[in-house]
Amino acid sequence: MAARYLITLTDPKQRKFFEELIGHLDFVKVEVPVDNPKRKWTKKEKEFMEGLRESIQEMKDDISGKKKLPSLKEVLHELRR
Repeated sequence: MAARYLITLTDPKQRKFFEELIGHLDFVKVEVPVDNPKRKWTKKEKEFMEGLRESIQEMKDDISGKKKLPSLKEVLHELRR
């Protein structure tokens, strides 16, 4: 079985040099990763994500004291009405 290595280039400017260098080695096979296309979100998913963002922001505002959220007891009381 062939050995596999994962190499991370710490200097992106050296990418061209590295690719040229490795290309001269006939015993090395280079597999270029395929970029996954951006996922298309449905309208329903977008609405859910926006509601989630808003909820998280409200929670952060409550924690920081900018906004007071109702207690669970108050929410349940409202639901019973």
